[in-house]
This record gives sequence, C-alpha cells and structure tokens, in this order.
Amino acid sequence: MRLEELTLGVLTKAVENYLELAYGGGTKPRWIPDLDLPPDAPPRELLKLFQADHEEGELARYTMRLGNRNYPFMKLVFQEHIVDGQFQFGVDTHDDMEIKPDYPDYEAWMAVRRFNRELKVKIEQRLEEIGVPTAAQLRREVAERCASSTQEEAKDRKILVVDDEEDLAETVETLLEARGYSIQKAHDGRKGLEMALEHRPDMILLDYELPEMDGLEVIAALRANVVTRDIPVLLCTASKISMQEIHAADGFLAKPYNEGLLYKMVNHVMEARESSS
Repeated sequence: MRLEELTLGVLTKAVENYLELAYGGGTKPRWIPDLDLPPDAPPRELLKLFQADHEEGELARYTMRLGNRNYPFMKLVFQEHIVDGQFQFGVDTHDDMEIKPDYPDYEAWMAVRRFNRELKVKIEQRLEEIGVPTAAQLRREVAERCASSTQEEAKDRKILVVDDEEDLAETVETLLEARGYSIQKAHDGRKGLEMALEHRPDMILLDYELPEMDGLEVIAALRANVVTRDIPVLLCTASKISMQEIHAADGFLAKPYNEGLLYKMVNHVMEARESSS
C-alpha cells in the first residue's frame, strides 16, 4: 500500500488482530497505544503512534511495541521494503540478544524465541487473511511485474538466499532470477549451512536473525570449513550490529532496502569475488 492509503481502520485491524493472537483474552499491557483518533485522521497523524526506526534518506520503517504474553518487546512494523513507496505490515520479534549456550537461562530463552517466531508467523498470516498489506502482497506484486518484463540472460552464478521470512525470500528470489541468477533458498541457519556445503553457491545472501543458527554463527561455521570458507557472504539485518560483526561478512545490507541497493550490493560482492579468484 502507499503511505497515503493508510487509514485508522487499517491500523486498527492490524493492532487488534495482533493483540488477539499475542494475548488472547488476557490483560493488555499499559503501553499499548490509544487508537481513539478521528476516523479520517491523516497518515502522518497515525504515524505518530509509531517510533520512526530509520535515518534520513533511508526507506521508512516504523515500529510499535505491542509485546506478547511471554515477551514485552515484540513489535508491529509498518515499513517500505524492496519497492520504494510500497508499505506493508509485519512483526519484528526483537529478540536478538546474544545468549550463549553456557548461560544458565539459555534453554528458557530459546523457548521464548521459538514462541515469538511461531507467533510472528501466525500474526502475519492473520493480517494477510483480513486484507492488511503484508510481505505476501509485496511478493505477488513483484512476481507479476517480473513475469511481464524481459528477463536478463543467465549469468551462470548461484546465490543461496537464507532468510526465515519466506515471502521476502521469495521476493528476493524473483528479483534476482530476473537478473539472470540461479537461486536456492533456506529458511533457517542450519539448513542454510547444509545447503552451502552441498551446493557451494557463488554467494550467500544471509539474514542475521535466523532460527537454529543466527547469521554470525553461520558465517563462523562457513569460515571454519575448507569447502565453504571462500564463499562470499552478504549479511542483511534490521538490527543494530557492531562494526566487528559487519566485517565478518563480505558485504552488509541494512533492512529495509530497495531493489536498486540489493542489485548494487550483490554485484559488488560478486565482482569482488571474481577479481580475487
């Protein structure tokens, strides 16, 4: 949807359905924003209910902390991603704290993360079912556009896309296939590592927040294996990470990004690999 199409009705549907799944019949926390606004409130007024999580010149990303019955920091997201000016709703689990296996509460924390990820999928599926724009709509629109456009000649280059957000992974797959790349996908870190070992792609487009193994753990495992250590990695995330973590990869792509930047960074990493071969 375009920003000017955001209405109080759409926002209310998104928030109410999120809360229904996140809390059931339980008490909602006090930080839930008050949606008691005029029905014709303009989009810019509605955006004041969110926190703006983007820098000047970047694609817009707005978040609203709604939490869930087990974890208070999960967020409803309203952002433009991949296509400039095209907004969609989603959920950010916001649970990427580094908890190591030797920490006393490690298993409990892993259980919270699994719960959050399952809830995220349920909420986004519900939003799609009730007609609130999500990444699924973006995927369909990009697929229709690419189907009607001229495909570039095959480049004989394989890219492994590792992202647990399946609609976004399919959108990226569609865009890169239209540019001539051969694409494979995995939706968790461990499966991505297995596919890298088996297929030896020319590049890996790797999300940071993943189930099973996060992006940095995948990179460490890739570098430790003689078969995969030279495969270049383009790391993607909406999280704030350190320069040391960024430098673990061959390139960094901050979410949300548009398709022009996606192509630019993929070409940059590919060209750097070829020049060093």
